[in-house]
Amino acid sequence: MSNISILESRKKHQFVYYLYAMRNLFLFILLVPTSLKVDAQNIFRTACQGNLQRLDSLMTNISIDERDDRGRSLLHWAVACKEREVFDWLLAKGIEINAEDNQHRTPMHVALQFGGVSFLDVLLGLQESDSWTHTYGASLLTAAVLKRDTLSLEKLVDAGVDINATNVRGSTALEISQRLGATGVSSFLIAKGADRNKVRQFEMKGEYMGQKPPGVKPEIFAPNFISTEESEFGSVFNKEGSEFYFGVDMGGRNEIRYSQRIEEEWSKPSVILDHDRYGYNDPFLSNDEKRLYFISGQTLDGLGENKDIDIWYVEKEENGWSDPINAGPTINTEGNEYYISFTDQGTMYFSSNGNAPEDRRGSDYDIYYSENKDGVFQEPVALGNSINTTAYEADVFIAPDESFIIFCSTRDGGEGQGDLYISFKQKNGDWTEAVNMGPDINTPLYEYCPFVTKDGKYLFFTSNQDIFWVSTEVIEKLKY
Repeated sequence: MSNISILESRKKHQFVYYLYAMRNLFLFILLVPTSLKVDAQNIFRTACQGNLQRLDSLMTNISIDERDDRGRSLLHWAVACKEREVFDWLLAKGIEINAEDNQHRTPMHVALQFGGVSFLDVLLGLQESDSWTHTYGASLLTAAVLKRDTLSLEKLVDAGVDINATNVRGSTALEISQRLGATGVSSFLIAKGADRNKVRQFEMKGEYMGQKPPGVKPEIFAPNFISTEESEFGSVFNKEGSEFYFGVDMGGRNEIRYSQRIEEEWSKPSVILDHDRYGYNDPFLSNDEKRLYFISGQTLDGLGENKDIDIWYVEKEENGWSDPINAGPTINTEGNEYYISFTDQGTMYFSSNGNAPEDRRGSDYDIYYSENKDGVFQEPVALGNSINTTAYEADVFIAPDESFIIFCSTRDGGEGQGDLYISFKQKNGDWTEAVNMGPDINTPLYEYCPFVTKDGKYLFFTSNQDIFWVSTEVIEKLKY
């Protein structure tokens, strides 16, 4: 698994290159659309492989502007896979250069995402008017800042993009760079004319960071403080609601951040777990809150390249946290283990592909539980077929009293690429057939990392690279 981030191996069914962890192009090749006819599937793989002769023959009865089921055009694929010959051929054929995918991203965005500066140069030069600077300028600046790519920033500004343009979150490029602590980028932007007065400051005070409680419609949690232009996922509050832990993708490497309420004010999120080679994500506190569990591809000796994904934890010490400790071979297998939650009795629920057939390990994850007896986790037991299928079931949250279970699955018939499902425990101890949580929660994108706060009031989850929250009334409605 050399150079593959945790999020890459874990979320293989997500929109491929727009979660910022996803850099490895072999995933782009493998994750061809599943809902298109065979020839249409092949053309995207073929474009990414650079096989121009085969691509030409496949295009006989297919439009040059064909899209995959995520809205990506052949030009998106050629840029992402850095296939210049295919790129030039598509342009000569008259392909739409500013085609938007389902997330309104054009091939220019892909060029920024994958460091394709030469592709960006060509696309900028082909623009017939300056309308693109108003339509895409702010989001292109955002993508360049997240990459800390001052060369591309300069190209965009020189091409006419307003350096003080605000994105959909109301953020300027300078505000984003300062939020990231990217001092070099900030200095560059100021030298280019960025207005310091347009940089907003956010102070979060009170319960749930002073955010207005949501109803049954999910809302982004703490925008521009927790949920930002970066990719945030997997979050948990402590019992008192005074500490908040969450994962952030750093362009292929994941880290865990933390914010604490001191008196009434929440501290600026800071990193508590990171590594220059290994990713750390999916934080979850033990019941006594003396341990912070997470997942990582770290090797047991802390040396060498990433291994399969295991469950780990750190222990709270007087001046911080211990070094990472592997949860051990009873829990961890030679496959991947993801996401952790606990019942009141300390039983751990998690997912694994360790027992899946070798040819299905990439997609067949099941949910398990392991009882804790005298501080020792017992042999894991897989849940039954009311929960587990031959598809992907992971990211499991278990209600502390085991009254319900919420998890992510990519099974057929969902609202999008990955949805949240729920099942309730019956009086006889059996689980009801899991049901999709519906369009109130799930979207055409990917929903995952569920967590219900200790007070039982709110469901947190991740969607479209942000952390959302919603009233648990949505759970009550699904009981009946």
